[in-house]
Amino acid sequence: MTTLVRDTAALLERCHDAARHEGPAPALAALADGVLPGLLPCGPGGHAVVAAPTHAGAHALWLDGARRPLDPARTKVRAELGLPGGRVVLLDTGHAAPTDRDAGAEQREVYGLGLVWLRLGLAQALRAACFTRLAHRRVGDSTLLQQQLVKGTVADVLAEHLEIQAVLSGAHPGDLPPGMLDHLHGRITAADREQVRLLGAAGYLTDSPGLTAYVSELLAEAYAAAKEAP
Repeated sequence: MTTLVRDTAALLERCHDAARHEGPAPALAALADGVLPGLLPCGPGGHAVVAAPTHAGAHALWLDGARRPLDPARTKVRAELGLPGGRVVLLDTGHAAPTDRDAGAEQREVYGLGLVWLRLGLAQALRAACFTRLAHRRVGDSTLLQQQLVKGTVADVLAEHLEIQAVLSGAHPGDLPPGMLDHLHGRITAADREQVRLLGAAGYLTDSPGLTAYVSELLAEAYAAAKEAP
């Protein structure tokens, strides 16, 4: 058993807690440093969503398991966003992962599971932000949180988060197949969208929790498992 696998539980907990309490950049940095130090983690299409220090310190690409030289001329920064906890960079490296997916299987499994834990932490932070905002916004004699439809949505999101965490708890890298991880990503995305809608127009401002939810959704898209050709 390798050091990476022995330390996985602590790493996943760190990523989840950092996402929930510090923001996406510290959580992404912890995941990249713990699994792929010195590498730029990219999904199958060659896209990356990483903390700014990870981008600055990378000396090679990690393309869904395969290592390739980092070519600054081909790598394009699509956006650099200031989010709670630090800056996050969205990149297109101009490369795609090779069809041979045997290489780097262990790192791929740890990174893939870590991303779901990370996104769950971000979603839980979004839930806390929504709860606080809704509990302080008044409508007539009550708060928005006391409105029946709003209260029902918040309860549904909480139940969804608890179910997702129940599936993840105790799961080791490789226990959950890529299809299940994609399914969990989809559930997190759907719940995030419901929460952003609860924030109203404020949820779509660049300085709102909605921007973090958008970046979280991009994470799922960038690192989604490569689809088999029909």
